[in-house]
Amino acid sequence: MSEPNAPRDADARALSQALREQEQQVPVLDVSEAVQQRLQAETRDNGVVYVLVQVLLLGALLGAAAWYFWH
Repeated sequence: MSEPNAPRDADARALSQALREQEQQVPVLDVSEAVQQRLQAETRDNGVVYVLVQVLLLGALLGAAAWYFWH
């Protein structure tokens, strides 16, 4: 009576084997390289020019808000 289950078992084993092979083929991401690139990008953004632009934008926003409320 176990004969009807034999094709299903074979299919399950074949599927399991195919999934294992697929997992082995998936490239592993280099996290350390991605982190280094992110740190370099953030270091560039933290320069003096970036801070000055942020201060100017904040000043412009506060100036516009003050002008709007007092006029």
